[in-house]
Parts: sequence; C-alpha cells; structure tokens
Amino acid sequence: MTSATPGSAEIRRQTDKYVNDALTLIQASLGMAKPSTAFAEIYHVSLSTDVVLAAVDTPRLRPRLASARSIVLRLPLLLAAGQQPAAMVELRRFVELILWTIYFTDHLVEWRAFEGSAGAGFSTDSRKPITYAAHRELGHYAEYARELMAGETSGLGVKSVDTLRQASYRLNAAVHAGELASLSQRSPPFDDVSEQSLRKAAKLQRQVFGNCCLLLAAYRTARFNSLTAAGRAHFDWVVGADIRKQVRKGPFGLPKTP
Repeated sequence: MTSATPGSAEIRRQTDKYVNDALTLIQASLGMAKPSTAFAEIYHVSLSTDVVLAAVDTPRLRPRLASARSIVLRLPLLLAAGQQPAAMVELRRFVELILWTIYFTDHLVEWRAFEGSAGAGFSTDSRKPITYAAHRELGHYAEYARELMAGETSGLGVKSVDTLRQASYRLNAAVHAGELASLSQRSPPFDDVSEQSLRKAAKLQRQVFGNCCLLLAAYRTARFNSLTAAGRAHFDWVVGADIRKQVRKGPFGLPKTP
C-alpha cells in the first residue's frame, strides 16, 4: 500500500529546503533594513524605550515590565525580517501589558485572580466582581488609566491614554483578519522592507512606545524623577521634543507615587 502522505525522509528534505529558502528571504530583508535610516530610528526608539522601562520598573509592579521589554527587543527583528503583521501583534500586546501594569499594580486582589488564570479569556459574569475586573477587554483598562490620570498635573497623562487608544484602533485593524479576507491568492510570507514601509512602521512604533513611556513616567513619578542624565536623554528621545518641553516646564506626574 502506498502512503498518501510523504515519508519521513521526504518531509526532512522538504523542511530543509523550506528553512534554506526562508534563510535566503530573511537575509535579503535584513540586508535591505541594515542601511535604512528608518530602521536606525526603529532600533533607537526600542533602545531608548528599554532604558526607560528598566529605570521605572520595581518589584512592586504587577505585572513586571520584563515581558514588555522582551517585546521592545523583538520588534526591530520582526520589522527587519519583513514580518510586519507579527510586529503589529507585538505592539498591540505591548499596549495591553502597560495598561495591565497600571491597573493591576493598584488592584492586587484582581491581579492574583488574573495571574491564576491568565488564559481564561474575558469574563462576562459581573456577579463575580473580582474575576470580572481581572478579565476585561483592553478598553476597560484604558478607561481606568484615563480616569487615574485625571489627577496628573500636566494633563499629558490623559493625552497619552487617548493617543494609545487611537493607536490601538489602528493595531486592531492591522491584526484583524479582515484585510486578508478579500485576497484572492496567497501573499508572500514576508513584507516590504523598503524605506517607506519602515518609516511608516517607525512612526507607529514611536507613537506607541513614546506614549507608554510617558504614561509610565506619569504613573511612577518618583522613579521618573530619579532618572540619570542618560536615562532622561533616552526618555526625551522617545517622547519627542514637544513632549520633552512640556514635561520639563512642569509640574508633571501623579502626586505621591512610590
């Protein structure tokens, strides 16, 4: 009897060819990204964001910022390799992680419920308020952060939440499969790594990372105020000149944050 599926030796041959072909494609994408001015900006934004996150992170935060920092490290690699949809997914997850940190650090009972069943999905049973609050959609945590930031002295905290919500709408559209549904043929397994494409990605990356850094700085005012000169320079770079000026002229941040 002849098997309808290829044998193990043929599968091995095909997987070897697939990996070799993928390596060729990735090397070509990386070769295009390496001299790109836009990619240099993508790397710089990620570098500065990682410095800021490391500076404001403390054991008190729930969740800690290690997972968000992993995304910061991963994003330039994905974009340079022509994997923009995966990069957009990571950006969307980054926003969620930062908003979770702000919410759950203030709600440790809900954090324990979330941590114990992080993969449980959304809860719709309001008769279990702890579980309900621990498993909500992104908008719930954004609204919490916005209300919290109403007490932030400069008004930049509220603006950062609003900007992140707008960015999330764009990320949701990029992640959603609706754009693929209208295609009549398969698309290649990699995306354009032209200067124009990377510039577009860099703009969205800076919008997300910059406003998340701004939001965390407003939330962890004491840690932000203790930034070194180098850390402050990285913060200034990622948030941009206009925000830098507004922060420096003060006052800025939530009062009496540990």
